[in-house]
Amino acid sequence: MAYSEKVIDHYENPRNVGSFDKEDPSVGSGMVGAP
Repeated sequence: MAYSEKVIDHYENPRNVGSFDKEDPSVGSGMVGAP
């Protein structure tokens, strides 16, 4: 199964990349798979 040109374009040129302020008290973190 081949990917469409649109999917490849989004993979090569991501548009929704960002980050959160680590010092903001309302920003938290978690572990995936933690019991």
